[in-house]
Amino acid sequence: MKNWIKGKYKHIIACAVLLVYVFTANPLYVRFILKDGKPLGTQVALPAPSKDKDVVFVLDNLIQPLRINGQDLYDLRGYAFFQANHEQENTITIILSSKAGNIAFPTHTVARPNMIESYPGYDKKMDHAEFSLLLSQNVLSPGTYRIGILLQNKNGPGQSYVLTGGSIKKTPNTLTYTLTP
Repeated sequence: MKNWIKGKYKHIIACAVLLVYVFTANPLYVRFILKDGKPLGTQVALPAPSKDKDVVFVLDNLIQPLRINGQDLYDLRGYAFFQANHEQENTITIILSSKAGNIAFPTHTVARPNMIESYPGYDKKMDHAEFSLLLSQNVLSPGTYRIGILLQNKNGPGQSYVLTGGSIKKTPNTLTYTLTP
């Protein structure tokens, strides 16, 4: 047995390195290499969902795959604002909820022709309510994630959390988006 181990030590070391790689490659990629599509945090505590009439939101009909800076990402666009004060600037955070917990993702403001303009009470001061979520499939474990929107006033107190009715399903190779009317 001892001679067998001496004769195969290169193979044993290669197998050990391969096993370490298999279990650490994705977490290391997400932590050190991935720039866009990363979460703000996991296990986020949320306020109770607010009434549907407090927040006006629309999510795009599909999630678009795209490539940015050599990274394969998905883009989900929409708009969200407080019904009572639609000109107020807010921080918009997308929350993906699953049985394992809540994951918060940042959004950035992006103009999308004809999206927010379709809202009946549209005003040019509302353009800051449009957002884009960049999401990497590498940060999610397989499962179904309900989509929520957390709005926080940039200039003072006030926040609201609303569930959108949409969900993202992650399989080992794909992300699919479903919007439930």
